[in-house]
Amino acid sequence: MHRRNMIDTAGQRFTVTHDGPLLKYLYEIFPSQSKTGVKNMLSKGQVLVNGEQKTAFDQPLFAGDRLLVLPKTVSMARADVGDVRSDIEKEGVKIVYEDDDYLVVDKPSGLLTISSARGSKSKTGHKEKTLYALLNAYVKASARARRKEDLASGRQPDRSTAKVWIVHRIDKGTSGLLVFAKHERAKELLQSRWKELVIERRYIAFLENKLEKESGAIQSWLVENPKSLKVYSSPEEIRDGHLAITHYRVLGYFHKGKGVYTKTEFSLESGRKNQIRVHAADIGHPIAGDEKYGADTDPVRRLALHAASLVFRSPLSDTVIRCKSPLPEVFERFEP
Repeated sequence: MHRRNMIDTAGQRFTVTHDGPLLKYLYEIFPSQSKTGVKNMLSKGQVLVNGEQKTAFDQPLFAGDRLLVLPKTVSMARADVGDVRSDIEKEGVKIVYEDDDYLVVDKPSGLLTISSARGSKSKTGHKEKTLYALLNAYVKASARARRKEDLASGRQPDRSTAKVWIVHRIDKGTSGLLVFAKHERAKELLQSRWKELVIERRYIAFLENKLEKESGAIQSWLVENPKSLKVYSSPEEIRDGHLAITHYRVLGYFHKGKGVYTKTEFSLESGRKNQIRVHAADIGHPIAGDEKYGADTDPVRRLALHAASLVFRSPLSDTVIRCKSPLPEVFERFEP
């Protein structure tokens, strides 16, 4: 006899009673199914062994293993989620943390967080891809899969709108970590208590020339020109200006060709648009590759700024979420 575990979830669950290949075992537990139909269960990703999807006919089973055979609609929906996640990864994006409330992702340089009000097009004239659009597609596919699973299990599905909400942004040229909310309440709670809940937000940059002072703080009022979209800095309070405070610490000195660069760690007391870029220029050491704010060199063919760590406490679960992102390999072109 084959023991079937009746658990309130989508699919049929079995506990394996003897060793053998997966396909042969499926034939035994589905005697009324055609052999083609059973093979299709595997090829369509309907079979999980100990929680992992398996498709090989000769996958070995051992007594005590757990089998889950998903309904076809559920396996197809899960496959859609996998396809969307693959699309995200092809764009160089990594999902480093996810729960019911938040997504933390590692963004590559060159990808917009979200399109501007003016709209953004690539050099070919097509609408430019954005991180927001990629994650929206992923969250929607995940929600569809959950609804399919709920329906297959006889549960009332959640039909609320699935989308992501931007909590904060990083520039197109900047790589690294940023967080999105998965519902509006999560967004509003984290944004309204940002200073209280964000424990660490650390950036690494390579600045032009040698920064002699090993550590310090930069304070100024920042205001954006709506026509040029460039942010300007004033040492004194100005109309429409926002106070910005940036702390920095020198990590070392590097070379690239004939240029000298200072590897610098930045942490923020405030989070203003282009804040680190403007403050680096304020102290006479613009970030390498940042032509917009006065850089003379572009040694790694990108803005040399990376959001390396993000630690915050979830206002909903009270969990401390710790995320780190290694420096992109391109920065290895800087030589000690």
